[in-house]
Amino acid sequence: MAAKERDNRFCVSCHLHDEKFVRLIAPSATDLAGAHHLKDGEVGCIACHGGADLPMRLAVWAVAGFDTVKFLGGLYREPTHMRLPLRDADCRQCHTPILRPAPPATTRPPARGAPAPAVEGSPTESMYTVDPQAEGRAGTSYHAIRDHDSVDVRCARCHTSHTTDSDAANRFISKTRVVPLCRECHKEM
Repeated sequence: MAAKERDNRFCVSCHLHDEKFVRLIAPSATDLAGAHHLKDGEVGCIACHGGADLPMRLAVWAVAGFDTVKFLGGLYREPTHMRLPLRDADCRQCHTPILRPAPPATTRPPARGAPAPAVEGSPTESMYTVDPQAEGRAGTSYHAIRDHDSVDVRCARCHTSHTTDSDAANRFISKTRVVPLCRECHKEM
């Protein structure tokens, strides 16, 4: 089972996500899943949907086993939603820490093996420095604003993997999806 689920075509054969699969393997990313796959070709369906810890891993296998029995009995229908929604732990298995430490204010080149300093305007730059477009009046990215530390918003509410109404420059975050979430607290937006 573990070997088969690493084959994205195996996942797509039952889950009928041909359009998402085409975007995943496209030569340029049109959604967040495709961007992850371009960065690392080993990243596929199971990287996000497999469960980051043993209890969720077992739950995923239980659902898959139950679906297989229903399929073999002719009773399987494609789900209209995820029965096991993505958790923050599923994202944090790769995205920890969320914010990188700010690069030192120095003219020395970075130490060997250290991440390169952010280039102004690059997607990486907004992960730890001021980005006037990201937060309107606040002037920094959402994750850099310490007042947001107490806000309980799941990663996948803003960072949707399979939507195509954004682009790499906007880190595949859809304003039509995120602005209403921001307005839950920031009524004046």
